[in-house]
Amino acid sequence: MRILLDVMGGDLPPRELVKGGIAAGRRLGVDMLFAGEPRAIRAALALGHEREGARLSILPASEIITMDEPPVRAVRGKRDSSLVRGLSALRDGEADAFVSPGNTGAVVAGSIFTLGRIAGIPRPGLAVVLPSLTGEDFLVIDVGANVDCAPLHLAHFALMGATYVRDVLGQREPKIGLLNIGTEKAKGNKLNYHAFDILEKGPLPFVGNVEGHHLLTERPVDVVVCDGFVGNIFLKAIEGGVGAVSALLRKSISHRLFARLGALLLRRVFAELRETLSYERRGGAPLLGVDGIVVIAHGRSNAAAIDGAIAVAHRAVQSRLKERLERGIGGWGGDGS
Repeated sequence: MRILLDVMGGDLPPRELVKGGIAAGRRLGVDMLFAGEPRAIRAALALGHEREGARLSILPASEIITMDEPPVRAVRGKRDSSLVRGLSALRDGEADAFVSPGNTGAVVAGSIFTLGRIAGIPRPGLAVVLPSLTGEDFLVIDVGANVDCAPLHLAHFALMGATYVRDVLGQREPKIGLLNIGTEKAKGNKLNYHAFDILEKGPLPFVGNVEGHHLLTERPVDVVVCDGFVGNIFLKAIEGGVGAVSALLRKSISHRLFARLGALLLRRVFAELRETLSYERRGGAPLLGVDGIVVIAHGRSNAAAIDGAIAVAHRAVQSRLKERLERGIGGWGGDGS
């Protein structure tokens, strides 16, 4: 297996991303192809005392798509960027999966332009796995690939999310919920009302509406469906909340002697909590519905997060996720409709 990593588009320098790629390649036993400026990549390999070879290779790219560039214009205008060249290599069979911590909109646009969509899927959806207090994770789709959606798009997100949870995460009978402002059927806007009607009449194990404050504590479903606008706000609210609680704890502990002593006794507990809530643990979000395995990592991903994102891609390839989606979400009603 060969996984391609875009090392130019993230917030951190290429050496940090290459470091994560080397670690993942060793741990997973896969070949790594680094897309970007060759001198920067070779310098990073030298820092890690690595050489180019069968396991590590470079895909040269002279341009970079930055975080603040308009996605479509950047993809069309920068054909020699690490992002576009990497996706082209994936399309041409030079890699089995593509991982990037770059501009999310550009990765989505580039994936659609370069790879195309899987037949029958009108819009790709960005999925992320989140922890819950029950000890079991759940998946949210879409978290940012589409800010404007039709009800049918949400139904396809449900299909793809259920397939991912079933075939990649190993949950045999995943339950699906629609993120809404209340659990009653009539709640929400027109989009959710009509999406509810489609899902209720379809073949999927749909249990109804779910509210955001129940997901982390009660985990009522395995798959949470929403449009990308709502999903992205939900995801960032959780990230911000976790950061705020952590900062508040540090501030409160630092001002009290007994609290500092108690914190020493609870170091292992705090370490486990950080590990559970850390975005590095999840690494990246698969872009479901495009004709290839694409994983989008957090823009500020460090080596550990990149390692995790590559693991997500590795697991998707091993599970033959693309083939399962191409077969029409086999097992959900035959033709995936």
